[in-house]
Formats: sequence, C-alpha cells, structure tokens
Amino acid sequence: MADQWSKGFASDQAYIEIRDKIITTVMKPGEKISEKALAEEFGISRTPVREALMRLRYDGLVDILAQRGTYVSPIRPDIVRAAHYTRSVLECSLVRDAAKSCTDTQSLELRHNLQRQQLVEQQQRPLYEIESLDEGFHQLIAEIAGQPAVWQTIYHVQLHINRVRTLFLSTQRVPPLIQEHAAIIAALEQHDAEAAEAAMREHLAYMDNNIESLAHDYSAYQA
Repeated sequence: MADQWSKGFASDQAYIEIRDKIITTVMKPGEKISEKALAEEFGISRTPVREALMRLRYDGLVDILAQRGTYVSPIRPDIVRAAHYTRSVLECSLVRDAAKSCTDTQSLELRHNLQRQQLVEQQQRPLYEIESLDEGFHQLIAEIAGQPAVWQTIYHVQLHINRVRTLFLSTQRVPPLIQEHAAIIAALEQHDAEAAEAAMREHLAYMDNNIESLAHDYSAYQA
C-alpha cells in the first residue's frame, strides 16, 4: 500500500512539474518530450512520468503520436477562445453572486491580496508572482460567491489561457491589471452586482483583445 501511495505521489508531482514547464513555455509548443530525460530529472521511474503525460494529454497540453513520440501540444487559438469564453461566463456569474454576499472580512482578504500585488509591482519581482496572486484573487471571489468548487472548473479550463498569458504578460500589463482588480473590489464592497460584472468584463477583455495579436506574433507555436 505504501509503495502504491508513493507511486501515486510521484505521478502527481511529475504532472505538476511538467504542466508548469508547459504553461510557462520552459517546454515549448511542438517540443518533443523524453520520458527518460524527465524521469532522470525528477529522480523517479518512467512509469509515473508516463502516467503524468497521459493526464496532460487529457488536458490538451500534450500530444501522443503513435510511432512518432510525445510532444508539447501547439497552442490552438480556437481552444484558447473556447476556454476564455467558458471562464468569462463563469467568472461574471460568480462576481454577481459575490457582490450580494461579500462581508467586511472577505473584503479585507481581497484587499490583502491586492496589496501583495502592488508590492510585487513596486519591487519589480518576477511576473509569475502576479500570476499566482491573480489566480488567488479569482479563487477568493468564487469562495465569496459560495461556489468554491466552480473554481476547480475554471482552473482546469484556464490551463490553456495561462499558456497564452505567459507569452504576452509584461510589466506594462501589471498596473492596469491591479487597477482592474481594485475596481472589482470596490463594486463588491458596494454590493453592486451590475458594477461588479462590468468590472469583471473589463478585466477579462484584455484576453479577447489580444488573442489575435498572439496568433500573429507567435504563429510558430500554433497548430
């Protein structure tokens, strides 16, 4: 039993490590994946690596081609658009519900997250810290709305969005992102569902406005 648990843990860890490498483009779209090399890097057998790659295939992040090998999936703009549409529908519904029930304590949690974002910007720390705080911000909104499980759906869907965001996220994007989060908080504190949804749509519009730009600038990464 302990050995089975250990194997399962190794597979989960391999999945997380490979997934993060793909999302951050350390492993680039179209790159061939070596089970042997990854197993050696992680210090585990090839079996948990193979299991992790099967899960990533299900996520749409890996292509396993018979007689050819395993590759990092290219970025497919149609899948990114579908993922963003799904996320937008869910996030706008969540923020409306959150506006109806946001307490002072929950507002403070959101503002604490916002302050940490501002600190990252001021200290010019790595952009992945902003990405992590951004995800935490949206997860908090799902919890305030009383729908924490919905965040798991959003998180799975936005794996494809995160690959794209990694490519065009820059220090210039951070100040407006923080301002957009501040507008969402202000609407939640006023319990104004209409304003909260409008602020969320404004926040999510950046992806809509930049998918075509990404398709042009990073065409080599696409299917």
